[in-house]
Amino acid sequence: MRHLSISLICGLTAAWTATGESIVVGKYPAKVVPEQISEIHLKENGIISLCAEPGKRLKKDDIIAEVNKEQTEHDRADLELELLRETISKEDEIRKLSAQRRRVEFYLSLSESERRYNTDFKGDDTAPTPEALADINRRIELLEKEIATLERRKKREFDLKHDPLIIRMPFDGQLQFNVPLPETAEERQKGFTLPENNMRTFATVCDDSAYYITVSITEGEQSLLDENKFSVSISLPEGKKLKGTFDHRMVERAGNGDALIYYFRIPQEDHATAHRMLGSRYTATLNYEVTGEVLRVNKAELAAHPQAAQCDDWEALVAVAYPDYAILIVGTRELVLCKKP
Repeated sequence: MRHLSISLICGLTAAWTATGESIVVGKYPAKVVPEQISEIHLKENGIISLCAEPGKRLKKDDIIAEVNKEQTEHDRADLELELLRETISKEDEIRKLSAQRRRVEFYLSLSESERRYNTDFKGDDTAPTPEALADINRRIELLEKEIATLERRKKREFDLKHDPLIIRMPFDGQLQFNVPLPETAEERQKGFTLPENNMRTFATVCDDSAYYITVSITEGEQSLLDENKFSVSISLPEGKKLKGTFDHRMVERAGNGDALIYYFRIPQEDHATAHRMLGSRYTATLNYEVTGEVLRVNKAELAAHPQAAQCDDWEALVAVAYPDYAILIVGTRELVLCKKP
């Protein structure tokens, strides 16, 4: 059961709070972020054929757009002709070698006396040998392997050149274009070009499976608390609040150093609101749910303690004013103290 009482200790006003009470730790700069977000850049400029409608939610690997689609189709037709041409050429060579192998095999099957009457190799400098037959077999085997791998090799070369020109969704989510688009779907599918000097991100993909309020907590004392008891809220118009419960924390690169970032998951029913808040900065109220009875002391009143001038920090001042207590939370306006064991 929650309860609150007021008492005077050493001439200071103190409030006791029981389990379940939420203490305001402070206000922090905050952002609303999705589960993940990715910027999509074009590998090269050209004629862009849009395959996805603006504002649609897409699945992973769905095609967003193709660059120089018509040229890709021309190259694909050329590839098929080249494959057919090379395959026919190699198959013709195999037929010739196979005919030569049959003659050599027949010659080698004859006796010495019979070979004198064979006319297949008259005029040749050397008569066929088993080594020559083995060489023919190896050449046929090589050509057969080349035919078997020809399509795969040519396809791989084609894909390396053209796959970057097909823009796909990196994951499920909402797609937002960051470039000017033609007004009609017909124009977008037919193809359009962007200015040569257009260096803007082509599109942004937002994984909307989850949204978070993120805050950076730099105070060492706060980072040692039980993060599962933290929660945050952001004030919205009309007295509403966007709330988040602790999900995880990560050390991330920020500026010239690292920052401890806390992620607070936003409820599913508030995802639409969260999506509209992406990219802006807010101020979040950080709360902490206490366990057991704790003492809340106003920092301004504590700073007016007669011995405050002799104390270097809050810890030293609390040791004087409240010797039986230790600091649990250093809030914006108050200290939250807990009974020493």
